[in-house]
Amino acid sequence: MQFRKVNILRDETTSILSLVADWEVPLLEAIHGEERLSIGELVEAQGREWPTDARGEFQRLGALYGVTGSGDNALSFVERVYGAGSIGVKNLERAMAEARGGKRKQKGSEELIGAFG
Repeated sequence: MQFRKVNILRDETTSILSLVADWEVPLLEAIHGEERLSIGELVEAQGREWPTDARGEFQRLGALYGVTGSGDNALSFVERVYGAGSIGVKNLERAMAEARGGKRKQKGSEELIGAFG
């Protein structure tokens, strides 16, 4: 399966190169800021498969990327980007389908956040 190369600039001395599915890029933009990401080409990743279940992927992303805010204002990054509950799962499912078709939305992070609603 193909994954997107993303270089995340954590600070002036640390950068992390990662391979992610296209639907994870908006999450990384929400977490780190668009200016700290360098989005590269798609590469083949042997032994890695794309998930097929949007609900399971929504839960995985929520656990992986965590929460922003606290108390009553706490919201997972996946909910912040794709929406909460069944709406969020449906929006993520749409993004996953677009990625399978080789289409990635070329928007700024402020347009991606909530753009699937």
